[in-house]
Amino acid sequence: MPFRDTYWNIPDWAITLLYATQALGLIVLLGKLWLRRNMWYKGEGKLPTDRFWERLRRVFKYAVAQVRILRENYSGIMHMSIFLSLIVLFIGTALATIDYDIFVLLFDAKLLQGDFYLVYELVLDFVTLIGIFGLALALGRRATFRPNRLTYSFGFQAMLWILLIDLLSGLLIESFRLAVVQPPWQTWSFAGYAVSRLWVLFGVNEATLQTAHLATWIFHFSLTAVIYAVFLDLPLKHIIYSPLNVFFSSFREPGALRPLDLEDETVEVFGARDIQHFSVMQLLDGDACTECGRCQAACPAWMAGTPLNPKEVVLDIRRALDHYGPVLRRPGSGDGLPEMPVTREFVSEDALWACTTCRACVYECPVLIEHVDSIVDMRRYLVLMEGDMPDLLGNAMMQAERAGNPWGNPRGTRLDWASGLNVPVMAKKKKADVLYWVGCAGAYDPESQKTARAMVKIFEAAGIDYAVLGDEERCNCEWARRAGNEYLYQEATHSNIAVFDQYEFQTIVTHCPHCFNTFANEYPQFGGHYDVVHHSTYITRLINDGHLKLTKPIKELTTYHDSCYLGRYNEVYDDPRSALIQVQDIELVEMPRSRDRGLCCGGGGAQVWFETHQPRPVNEMRLEEAISTGAQSISTACPFCTIMLSSAAQSKGENIPVRDLAVVVAEALG
Repeated sequence: MPFRDTYWNIPDWAITLLYATQALGLIVLLGKLWLRRNMWYKGEGKLPTDRFWERLRRVFKYAVAQVRILRENYSGIMHMSIFLSLIVLFIGTALATIDYDIFVLLFDAKLLQGDFYLVYELVLDFVTLIGIFGLALALGRRATFRPNRLTYSFGFQAMLWILLIDLLSGLLIESFRLAVVQPPWQTWSFAGYAVSRLWVLFGVNEATLQTAHLATWIFHFSLTAVIYAVFLDLPLKHIIYSPLNVFFSSFREPGALRPLDLEDETVEVFGARDIQHFSVMQLLDGDACTECGRCQAACPAWMAGTPLNPKEVVLDIRRALDHYGPVLRRPGSGDGLPEMPVTREFVSEDALWACTTCRACVYECPVLIEHVDSIVDMRRYLVLMEGDMPDLLGNAMMQAERAGNPWGNPRGTRLDWASGLNVPVMAKKKKADVLYWVGCAGAYDPESQKTARAMVKIFEAAGIDYAVLGDEERCNCEWARRAGNEYLYQEATHSNIAVFDQYEFQTIVTHCPHCFNTFANEYPQFGGHYDVVHHSTYITRLINDGHLKLTKPIKELTTYHDSCYLGRYNEVYDDPRSALIQVQDIELVEMPRSRDRGLCCGGGGAQVWFETHQPRPVNEMRLEEAISTGAQSISTACPFCTIMLSSAAQSKGENIPVRDLAVVVAEALG
C-alpha cells in the first residue's frame, strides 16, 4: 500500500541528533542504575536468582497485569491506562525504529506496511488517547479528591505533566504529518486525523505545518532523552525498580520471618540499625515504592493515630540510603563502613512499637514490599543489641523465659483449665492421632479456657483419639519473635520440637492462629516438620464428615472477625464461616472490612502484652465495626482477638459477647 515515509520531513542531521541524544540519555540512565545497584549491595546478602520462570510469571502477574492495583476501580483504571499507554507506545516506537533503520536502510524493505500498518496506526492512536485519559484522571485526582494516602510533591506533579506533554506532542506530530501528506489510510490514525482536520479547517499552509512538524518532532525526542536522563530522579523510577522488586522478592511463606543465625560468631550486630544492616532487598524496597499509600490506608496503627506509617518506614529507609549515598558510593565492600544509623535517626521507636504485624500493608502493596520484615529487623536490633523495649513487653518476655508463659503463672498449673475433665496427657499415652496444643491463652486466660474446654467436648463428641502436653507445654514465643527477641523464640522453638519428637501423633491442632502459623510456617526453619491444622479447619472437617451432629439450635445474628494470622497470613477464610453457619438458626453477617481486607484487632506483633498510645484504639475501632452490623455477638477464631475485642467491649460499656467459634459449636452439640 503506497504512502509517504514517516520521516518525510526529517533531515538527516535531525535523525543523527535523535540517536545521539537518545543514546546519551540511556547512558546516563544505565549509569545511575548501576550506581544505585552498587549502593543496594552495601546491604546484607544478595539478590536471589533461583526459580527464574516462577519469578518471571510473578512479574507478569503483579507488574504487568497489576492484579493488586486493579482491586480499586478508580486508581486501578487510571494507573492501568497510563501503564498500558507507555508500554505500547514504547513498543510502537521501537518497531518504527527497526522498520526505518534495519528493514529500509539495510534490506530496502518495509515491516510496517499493508494491513499490519493500519492496525499499527489504529492501536497507537487508541493507546495515546487512553494514556491522556489516565493522566487527566491522575492530575484531577490530585487537584480535587486529594486522598491523604498519596505523596504530594513537585516530583509527582512534574512526572505527570512531563508524560502528558510527551503524549500530546506525539499526537501533534502525527496530526501535522497527516495534514500535509493526507494518505488514503489516514482515518485509521483516527486521533491524529481528527486533530489534522483542525489545521485544514483553519487553513494553515503546508510550509508552516512542515516547520511545526519538525520543531515538535525535535522537541518530542529531546524531551524523551531528558526523561531518560532524569528517570531515576523522578517518581518515574518505580517503572524500573518495581518490576525488579517483584522479580527478586522472597518465596518464603507469608507467615515466616527470616531466621537469624544466633550462633554465628562472626556476626557483630543482630537486627538492623545502620543502613548496611538491612538486606539488599530491603534497600531495593525503598526505591521500588510507588508511594501509592495503599499500605498507609490499610494500616490499623495509622488509623489509630500512632506515629507508624508503613509507607513512611519504607521511604525513610530510602531517604537514609540517599543521605548516606556519598559514603556508600565509595569503592569497596560493605565491611568497614562507618556508622550510618537508620533506626531512631530516620525511623522512630514509637513507630516501630506501634506495628501489629497484621500484614495489611504487605497484602495491599502492588509491588510486594515486605514492610513487616524491615520493622521486625529494627525491633531485633533494639531488643537483642540494646535490650530496649517497652517495660510491660520486657516483663512478659522475662516471665515467658522463667515460667514458660507470658502470664508468669507457675509451670505446674498449666493443666488447671481442665479441672473436672478427663483430659488425656501425652506423657502417659505416648501416642495419639491428635496432639491438641492448648497454648498459653487456652491455659491461663479465662475466656480462652472456655475455648479449650469446648475443644475437649468436640474431640470427645467426635470420638477423636487426642491428648495434650499439659505441664510439658511452654510458650512458643512467636509474639516475642515479632517483637524482636529472636533468642527467646529460638530457645522456645528448640525446646518444643524436642518435646514433640518424644511422642507419636499425626496432627497438631491448635485454636491459636499465632501458634498455628509458627508451627506450620516457621518450625520447618528449625527442622520441625508437622501436619498442623487450625481448629476452625478441623472442626469444619468433623462436621462435613458427619462426626459432629449439631442438634441444638442457636438463634442468633453473629459477625465473624477474621484473625490476621489465620486470614492474611494463611488464607483461611471459609472454614471458620462454614463451621458457624452449620449451626442451626445462626445467621452470619459480614463487617464492612472482612476476609483479606479484615481490620486487625490490635493484638498482634506482641501488642497484646504492652500498650502504645492510640488516640483511637484499634480494638475499639473493630468493635464499632462489629456493632454497626447489628450482630448480637462477635465470633472469633483467635484468643488474642477474643481478648482484645472483649477488652474493647468492656472499655466502651458494650454488652456484646465475644466467643470463639469452638464455644459456639460445642454449645450446638447439646
